[in-house]
Amino acid sequence: MKISFFNSLLFTLVIFVSTTVSAQMSGQVTYEQIVDYDFGNYRSDPRWEAYVADLPKQNKSKFILSFSSNEAFYQKDLTNETAMSEKLQNAIGKGSYGKGPKTETQQVYYDLDNDTQTEQIQFMTRDFQITSALPTLAWKLTSKRKKVLDYVCFGAELSQGDKVYTAWFTSEIPITTGPAGYYGLPGLVLAVEKNEEIFILATQIDWSERDFNFKEKLKEGKKMTREQFNQVVTEKVAEYNAAMKNKSKGSGKKGG
Repeated sequence: MKISFFNSLLFTLVIFVSTTVSAQMSGQVTYEQIVDYDFGNYRSDPRWEAYVADLPKQNKSKFILSFSSNEAFYQKDLTNETAMSEKLQNAIGKGSYGKGPKTETQQVYYDLDNDTQTEQIQFMTRDFQITSALPTLAWKLTSKRKKVLDYVCFGAELSQGDKVYTAWFTSEIPITTGPAGYYGLPGLVLAVEKNEEIFILATQIDWSERDFNFKEKLKEGKKMTREQFNQVVTEKVAEYNAAMKNKSKGSGKKGG
């Protein structure tokens, strides 16, 4: 199949999605997402390498994407979440020492009609609600195809630094959304690869009738724009780095 013909096919799919997405349809997709644990550069320290040798290097979590023709809601499924061992918590804590506080996106509401998203983010134990325009992702359509859950999916690639992400979307479900911020394609994204390794995979689709009330599911948090929130993060990270620098100087003087 020639790429030029494939691009023509995808253009037809885009038109198909734009004309049929208004049809009433709703469902719920369960995804399995793989996250690598960060233990720092443990391979440079034999004692630390021995300490983390028997610990899992990855975690598989379940996420739920609920969608209708014009809205979507993405969140982690905590129903069967197992508690993390104390040793694993300690290893992750030490591995992230000195790297500064991080943000954690817990829920995302997508308004597909207005191309906006509202994220429920936790930062330094505080909850925030951030509403912003949906970023435009520079997808490059390919001629690759594969099946996910018996749906024929097409591949689209996105380059970010030294990583290449491939989203597998199906035009059989004409919704332009997907998991974990991978969206904007002429069909629902059912799987995502990073450098040819799958780390997000749909495991189940539920088509039963339901009333999701998407926006009402968002947790409370201080409402901000993306610009305001970025400023808060920048200031707090700078304060953290300054505190760590002063602590390091104090330790050096004490040692001297």
